[in-house]
Amino acid sequence: MIVLYKTVNNNCLLGAVVANPPENQRIHAVLTGDIIASSEMPAETLAQVRAVLQGAAEGFCNSWSEPVEARLDIYRGDAWQLLLTEHNLALRLALYLRAQLRARLEADTRISIAIGTCERVDSEKVSLSTGEAFTLSGRALDAMTGYFDMTAALPVRAGETGLWAKASVSLVSELVRSWTRRQSEIAGLALLHPEETHEEISRRLVPPVTKQSVTASLSGAGWRALQEPLTAFETTQWKSLLAAQATV
Repeated sequence: MIVLYKTVNNNCLLGAVVANPPENQRIHAVLTGDIIASSEMPAETLAQVRAVLQGAAEGFCNSWSEPVEARLDIYRGDAWQLLLTEHNLALRLALYLRAQLRARLEADTRISIAIGTCERVDSEKVSLSTGEAFTLSGRALDAMTGYFDMTAALPVRAGETGLWAKASVSLVSELVRSWTRRQSEIAGLALLHPEETHEEISRRLVPPVTKQSVTASLSGAGWRALQEPLTAFETTQWKSLLAAQATV
């Protein structure tokens, strides 16, 4: 299990814990996943996949100016669960994890995203935590068919928003399935640095490429189509939407 804290001005995220509501009233995102075709991987490759997941989660948390906390627990060899405090970033993180796996190892993972309350967060092993977000995420992954690699689940009280979230994530999943290794690398950078221009992203690549190459890769990856679900996910007022008492 890896616990990651983003600090700002050397002040740890935990420093504000007194002002936070009780754990069972906080809205979190939980991502549950399993590595695709893991049974066909040599032990060394599977270990590399797990390392990329951990590194990607840490890199994502440390890329934002505001505090972002994620706790990643890899268990049963090829299964994992991640608690994300900044629930609005859940879809972006899910896409980034897949982009990193596809770019670095040509591997992939299924992911189920859930947003809801958490009754108890296990400080040592996130996968032993309880609450509606954990339950919804795990159940949605179990129910996922082979047609999709990503899904989303919200509490019943979210109403039709839950249907739209699932539909949007399913469509996004189809886009990611077609990403080449190069498209995944560039899409990962764009996900991590949303304010940067194509020119700035091109200079982050090793070796650097032209702005036109970045534009072509993002276009082929369906980047413009991704902006709508990302924007919707990140601007939805999840706390207000899910403010009622949790029931699963």
